[in-house]
Amino acid sequence: MLFKQRTEELNMKLNALAQSFIGFSFIAALTACSSSGFERTNLNQANQRYHAILLQQEPVTLNSSIPEGAVTGASFGLFTEIDGDSEDMISGMLAGALVGSVISAVTDGSNQATRYRFYNQKKGEFSVVSKQKFDKNVQCVEVHHTNKIKLYAVDSEFCRLTREDNSVKAIYGGKLQRIGTNAWHPATVIVKDELIIAVNPTSQEIPAGAQLIDGRGTWLIPGLVDGHVHLSQSGSAFTRPDMIGATHIHSYGDDQSWLIDQLPSLLEDYVSLGITTIADLGGPTKSLHVRNQLNCESHCPSIISAGELISATPVPALNGAQGPTFLNTETSAEAIAAVKMQRQFGAKISKFVFTSEAGLSPSQLDKLFSPAINEAKSLGQIIAVHAQDLDYAKAAIRAGADILVHGVMTAPVDDEFIELAKTLNVTYMPTLTAYEHYLDIFKRQLTFSEFERQFGDHYIIDSFAQLNENLSATDQMFQLFTRYVPFVDSSEKERSSLTPQEQSIVAQLETLFSERILQIQVANLFTVANAGVRLGFGTDAGNPATLHAYSVAEEINAWQHAGLDNLKILHALTEGNAIAYQIEKKQGSIAPGKSATFNLLTQDPLQNTNTLLAPALVIANGNIIDLQENK
Repeated sequence: MLFKQRTEELNMKLNALAQSFIGFSFIAALTACSSSGFERTNLNQANQRYHAILLQQEPVTLNSSIPEGAVTGASFGLFTEIDGDSEDMISGMLAGALVGSVISAVTDGSNQATRYRFYNQKKGEFSVVSKQKFDKNVQCVEVHHTNKIKLYAVDSEFCRLTREDNSVKAIYGGKLQRIGTNAWHPATVIVKDELIIAVNPTSQEIPAGAQLIDGRGTWLIPGLVDGHVHLSQSGSAFTRPDMIGATHIHSYGDDQSWLIDQLPSLLEDYVSLGITTIADLGGPTKSLHVRNQLNCESHCPSIISAGELISATPVPALNGAQGPTFLNTETSAEAIAAVKMQRQFGAKISKFVFTSEAGLSPSQLDKLFSPAINEAKSLGQIIAVHAQDLDYAKAAIRAGADILVHGVMTAPVDDEFIELAKTLNVTYMPTLTAYEHYLDIFKRQLTFSEFERQFGDHYIIDSFAQLNENLSATDQMFQLFTRYVPFVDSSEKERSSLTPQEQSIVAQLETLFSERILQIQVANLFTVANAGVRLGFGTDAGNPATLHAYSVAEEINAWQHAGLDNLKILHALTEGNAIAYQIEKKQGSIAPGKSATFNLLTQDPLQNTNTLLAPALVIANGNIIDLQENK
């Protein structure tokens, strides 16, 4: 009896409490509806606004709040029927649970949301789960941060403008090549000052404070290397008076003056195409210190230089104001002295000429130059050798050549040559288009590609029209070339119109200038590539019609026509040349400890090599190059 009485009293108290709660809630609701002031929950609340780069978005499923709503509704139903019997109380709980579930479901909406990963330079990386949906192309958002975060898509320019110069940079999401394959994988490259310090998966957190560079949708490749250029030659019709005697049209001295004035601009052209390193393979040694002090307004490529070509034959026509391009040495002692002199001026390469012009046999040239080559190697010099004939090329390899430039041109390479090159780790670096340009000039059928006409210097392009318009002012040798080289690859019927003396001239020229020589050079490249000989890539830029920087495009095309795939071409342009010039510890690949020198491309270069010379961004020694300034 006493228990029943206490139970009834408890029910009465709970009922009164519930009714009081309902009344209080109703009054509070009316009060809230009548209020028009600032929410009290917002007192002393900061509202941060900043921009962040959207790194990644992925769908997530939210836990539902329906069970919580059902419990709350059931509790409320129980209170409203607390004075009823048990059936009433149960009915009230069920009805309340149903109403609570419906209200929660309406409030929740879909349980689908998105997890966003953002990066802000000052705040670092952070994630937000939100029901807001952004287009997949959104890259930059404005964040409104109070007790909750609201996100607004904005133009990507806002995120670019908020970058700050920083010694640490993170190039995020670009595709890196899996070494030796056609496969690519996304990664984040972390750069500090001039070096790459990490190559991480894109899922790994980016260090706070890093300057973020969005690499998504790009392919990252090492900076390109042109392994054979001549900075002492302009590429014009007047830059090689030993081959094109046209000094009465335009003097060699004037051409050299133009080149000196324009050299910074020519060097910037290399960088604008993503060619961040070049090897200057022969010019006046005394000009090296001038080049080391060049002040490119945007950026110069790294330059590895040789001095004069050490030769057994003088070329007096190329003696300019800064000195000779070829250094004639008649004894081993003179050759050794030349190596030491060039080294003092900062040359890193010693280049020797192994050809038959002086009337010396391969073994005689070996005897003449081997002591100097040994001296150069003891000083840490790289040995490049100009050798076009097979026997002379073999002699050069035995004498200690590290790089064979131009490639073998007069006979097919044989097994002995291949074995020597592979055993002694020689780099084979042909220059297919430079020879072809000479052939076209002498045949008066030279043309420039649209790419070259669009970007090449008009002084260079127009010089060949000026040459052809004034052939009568050229020297006798060039006139002989233009008269008889067109007959070299002609038929017997066409040659029959010539006198016996003229036919003799054609026969002599055939040993120097012929489509057959070009075909041998091309075939030898294919042979050595398939045999596993190391390959380097060079253009011989600076020679007539072989334009600085822009000639790389033509040389790539020539390699493709020779049958080489894009993977071999890219390797030669990067790691192959880095190995050739002994800079592979710093360049040639994208890896921790290497120089932060690489290009971001908008297309896969293994599918389309045209993209190689159209980088979206160039980073050289950790510096972002403004390509718009360079163009």
